[in-house]
Amino acid sequence: MATVIQQIINGTAIFEPVIEPTSYSIQKSDLYSDATGRSAETGILLSYLIRKNIYTIKLEYSGTAEEIASVEKMINNSFLVVNFLDGEHYVTKNMYPSDREKTAEIVRNYGGIYTLSFSLIEY
Repeated sequence: MATVIQQIINGTAIFEPVIEPTSYSIQKSDLYSDATGRSAETGILLSYLIRKNIYTIKLEYSGTAEEIASVEKMINNSFLVVNFLDGEHYVTKNMYPSDREKTAEIVRNYGGIYTLSFSLIEY
């Protein structure tokens, strides 16, 4: 499987987690001004677009404590330059991590399986 996400600086990958995500989804959103709304006279939408196609990547990783620590190390920075696969092409965006949720399933004589989920949001 091709790398889904990696931290890059000046076009060179500087860090990739040791595991690939269990699942990920990519969302594109548009940002509209607070003044966007419907006209009181005609009821027609008055759209004041500020920015189109803002990426949000929802990611979930499952693995051992060490593997999850690798992912946490990657997103430990407040802001990341991220290279990710969107369809057939890689896209590079400046992003920041959202709140992170980590769960653990204890497995006897193994130590456990950990799951980490978070989103990366384009700024």
